Amino acid sequence: MLVPRPTLEVLERTRRGEEVDPADVAALVGAWATGAASDAQMSAWCAIAGLRGVPYEGALAMAQTLLGGGDRLELGRLGPTGDPRSAGGVGDSALVITAAAIAAALGVRVASTGARSLAHVGGVLDAIDAIPGMRSRMTVEDYVRQVRDVGIAIAEPGERLVPGERRLAALRESTATAEGDVLVAVATSVRAISGGASAVAVEVPGGSGALLPDASHAAAVCQVVQRLGAEWNRAVHAQAVVRSDPLAGAAGHALEVAAAAAVLRGEGDPTVAQRACAMAEALAVACGVLDAPDGEAASALGGGRALAAAERWVEAQGGEPEVWTDPSRLPAASISREVLAPSGGVVTSVDAGVVGITARWLGAGRLDPGQVIDPAVGVEVLSRPGATVASGEPLAVVHSSDPWLADRAQEMLGTAWDIMVEGVALAPAVGPPDA
Repeated sequence: MLVPRPTLEVLERTRRGEEVDPADVAALVGAWATGAASDAQMSAWCAIAGLRGVPYEGALAMAQTLLGGGDRLELGRLGPTGDPRSAGGVGDSALVITAAAIAAALGVRVASTGARSLAHVGGVLDAIDAIPGMRSRMTVEDYVRQVRDVGIAIAEPGERLVPGERRLAALRESTATAEGDVLVAVATSVRAISGGASAVAVEVPGGSGALLPDASHAAAVCQVVQRLGAEWNRAVHAQAVVRSDPLAGAAGHALEVAAAAAVLRGEGDPTVAQRACAMAEALAVACGVLDAPDGEAASALGGGRALAAAERWVEAQGGEPEVWTDPSRLPAASISREVLAPSGGVVTSVDAGVVGITARWLGAGRLDPGQVIDPAVGVEVLSRPGATVASGEPLAVVHSSDPWLADRAQEMLGTAWDIMVEGVALAPAVGPPDA
């Protein structure tokens, strides 16, 4: 039997790119979980692993250790259960919420533990907190009961499920080590596995508006997530996508809930609707509710069944179901500022990373561990790639609670848009402070 190496030696070997035994990874994570290894050592390993990479066996060891530190649910006895989620992208809460409602309308019992905001990407649990009265936290017992009786629950069920992953997410947030294939793959997987759903559909974005740098890294994470799911008998459908512009044109929690509401009413972003339907049907097929994708998801969305499922879900978790038909019930920021096009032309790109970072600065994310998220702030993108804009036309609206932050956000967004004018790409000018 091999004796695990000391934590410092594991760090040094990982930094040098040498082979590290999976038992050493498990020992390091276990030592950190029990306090034998420090946060500084764990954050150092996260930084090194993010840069160097870790073989699948190391990812598996990490997942086993995190899952072994808490309870793990198995909800297959309740019927067909599914978990729609994202590995982290700007605007993705709108997709996850919409897909969950559609899946529930198809007859899938949605059981998802969600995730919190991390770095410059939002988390669906923080989006849920934007809904008046909504409880994003509940006991494990209430979570299981809601899945059984209501057919849909997206929540953080107490401290019993993968407590180490939640602590690790906070550490990654506070030490700028959110990125890295193995960290994204393991975090996504252990949350889904612990939540108990037998089928998982996950979108894995890569690009400036994601935790992963590009599509090749996203594809690699898809493979790891699928393999990890199979280790615990989870059927995982993972889709790699490019996140170059903000999904649904929103970055900020109330804004993303409003974007989901628009889709559920049949008025929103058609790309979100299409992808949410695909995600919901993937879950339904994996659960055995559908034999194959057949357009039933689009029917559930267009016919109002998905909207009814969303209302049922919000009401069960103490929120106001009217948010889906009356978005004015969502929190609104006190200040709005426009970002203006400097000249007419065609929008060729919108940098989702800049939009997400700006939303984080406004208070939609955390710049220090103790920061309280503001659900009302964010960036509303009005002009997406392919749109033709006139000089002085608003490209986006900044939603802020502070005048200085609003000014700062306008400046930051000045680099987000590329506009093609007679073959020359221009960045937008910011609007006046009192716009």
